[in-house]
Amino acid sequence: MDVGEAVVFVRPVNGVSAGKPGRVIAVADDTVMVECRVRERLKCVLVHTWDVLPERLWERLLKRRTQQ
Repeated sequence: MDVGEAVVFVRPVNGVSAGKPGRVIAVADDTVMVECRVRERLKCVLVHTWDVLPERLWERLLKRRTQQ
């Protein structure tokens, strides 16, 4: 993942629900800092890389689920 990349949470983490979009603001080893909107406020969340997916992969996964 790269800084500025759009991501989507794949499971709930630190008060952010699954399916919530955000943007990567920092990357370090296997963790990323993601900025997202929660209740009309910006929130920064430190998560593992396996807790989020790039937005394009998330959309592909949803498309595949609806076709089955």
